[in-house]
Amino acid sequence: MLYELLGTIRPGRLLEIKEVIKTVGMQVLMNGGVVRGINNWDVTFLPNKTRKHQATQTMGHYFLMRFDCDPATQKTVRNTLGDDPRVIKFSVVKMGSKLEDIARVDGRADWFT
Repeated sequence: MLYELLGTIRPGRLLEIKEVIKTVGMQVLMNGGVVRGINNWDVTFLPNKTRKHQATQTMGHYFLMRFDCDPATQKTVRNTLGDDPRVIKFSVVKMGSKLEDIARVDGRADWFT
């Protein structure tokens, strides 16, 4: 199944952002999945102030990842992101399970302004 992950990480060092994305990508790959693409959307304001791990955030570093995997791996990814204190918010959406639904979806998704 094809999933789309939109994540927001607290802004800071680029190395931390890369570590979070690498951790998620490696979980998908180690469980037999495929990462179709990763897009870095840079730092921007959050729509609302968000309180996570005893800190209030107003800015976030957004990224988007599209990947194919089984539902159990997707749940592992969600649990990992939920436990990571660097992650402010995330959302995983199933884009389709049939080949006809996902055949034309590529790994790139541009930031809409």
